[in-house]
Amino acid sequence: MENSLYVALSQQMAVRRMLDVTANNVANMNTAAFRAERPVFDAFVEKAGKGQKVAFVIDRATYTDTRDGTVATTGNPLDVAVRGDAWLSVATPDGVRYTRDGRLNRDPDGRLVTLDGYPVLDEGGGEITLPEDVGAIAITADGAIRAPAVDSENGEVEELGRLGLARLPAAGDLERDGSGLVRYDGDPLPAEGATLIQGAVEGSNVQPITEMVRLVELTRAYGQANRMVESEHERQKTAISKLGGPAT
Repeated sequence: MENSLYVALSQQMAVRRMLDVTANNVANMNTAAFRAERPVFDAFVEKAGKGQKVAFVIDRATYTDTRDGTVATTGNPLDVAVRGDAWLSVATPDGVRYTRDGRLNRDPDGRLVTLDGYPVLDEGGGEITLPEDVGAIAITADGAIRAPAVDSENGEVEELGRLGLARLPAAGDLERDGSGLVRYDGDPLPAEGATLIQGAVEGSNVQPITEMVRLVELTRAYGQANRMVESEHERQKTAISKLGGPAT
């Protein structure tokens, strides 16, 4: 008798989870370099007697949508938009984290940092320091940071560092760590084919219209699942009453 109620409850929980994930995507549709999340569900099949089976919905996990977001030009020479399967490496008090948010600054110590003040790392995992009297900075597509050499009489250009780009092969293993950072416990790989665009930032890859439509559909589905639960509860109350038991 309770199987249908459990099925309805599992559906309601799954839809609620999808609502939470979709609502978070919508809330971050204007967040720089935000990548949407997608839930993953599975079915658990259980024998219900006499050869019958009942399928329940199970919330397995969420994964990160790795499609690139749109690019917006800022004109800030330290801003970079990442294109392709790559992440910037960042040093935090909790260890190395990764971000697609390329809004970078130079802190009082000359280090190249994120908006939250975390040092951006180079290819070897070291911090990048820019001289105080540095001239016009150019960041190439492959991450090289170049500027006119100090006291150069011939307009020579020197390389001040090279942004470290990492590929995180298993998107399902990414753990959001706040402030646009993600944690990855595996071994990052070289980001072959990835490029940078100077003076620009990547926007969110959330598609607002699609997510809003999904949000409306999920809200309706949650209401239907809720009505199914209430209907099954009333059916059980009626059955118990007719069998002579106390109604609850």
